[in-house]
Amino acid sequence: MSPLTSQEALRLTATFSFAADRMRTSDQSHHIRASVYETASRVAFLRAQSIAKQEQIFPVLGQSYRRAAFAVV
Repeated sequence: MSPLTSQEALRLTATFSFAADRMRTSDQSHHIRASVYETASRVAFLRAQSIAKQEQIFPVLGQSYRRAAFAVV
């Protein structure tokens, strides 16, 4: 498995979420598949948060920095 960046994981989150929404609105028979995509979206979001924490660069003493911010689901 190739390593993801936090931005790639967030893109996967959006893709899975969008696909689940389209499946749910298109046909009721895709309900189980849509729920799988929703779960994948949540997992990708949690993975993005984990990766962002690992990518976080700590500043040298006296320098300020910005931390990655994620919306709460």
